[in-house]
Amino acid sequence: MLDQKDMALIGACGLNCSKCSIYQAYTKKDAEAQKRIAKQIFGERSDIKPEQITCEGCRGSLALHWGPDCRILLCSTQKHVRTCSECSQLICRDLYDFYGEGHEKAKTNALRQKEIGLEEWWKEQKNPE
Repeated sequence: MLDQKDMALIGACGLNCSKCSIYQAYTKKDAEAQKRIAKQIFGERSDIKPEQITCEGCRGSLALHWGPDCRILLCSTQKHVRTCSECSQLICRDLYDFYGEGHEKAKTNALRQKEIGLEEWWKEQKNPE
């Protein structure tokens, strides 16, 4: 059984938040990494400050969530599924668009979750071969 701490690190879309550069930079309080990420995402001329690069995981505080208005997370919450891999409509239009924006690993994860179940997938993530 997954506990609340584990679930906070499993994105509704299939992302493993613990492997996300934004999550890692924020939780490690790595200001240089936050600065690099801000420049990568928003460009050199952006007025986004490193301390604005925050995330505690998909189900962490929405005040610190990278995408507090994430349609995918909101949809999974409304449908009462832990992740999209538990939804009968995997892969929906929102996921199709998200995966097409360079999030292939999330797609691979979601399909693997569907295949073996969320708990077994998380065990694989925590103990890679």
